[in-house]
Amino acid sequence: MLTGAGLPADLAALLADADAAASHGALFDDGGALGRLIGRPTKSMQSLVATALRG
Repeated sequence: MLTGAGLPADLAALLADADAAASHGALFDDGGALGRLIGRPTKSMQSLVATALRG
């Protein structure tokens, strides 16, 4: 699909591998690194959806 959209085969393979790894938890980090990077606490998806539904 990615090569069909015009991406070079090597880049398409890299992106597909990264996506597969992420789906298996490769990006999980419970050490708070993202919160420190963005300068605020992170929120769970459940919390974000609940807030959005409340308006």
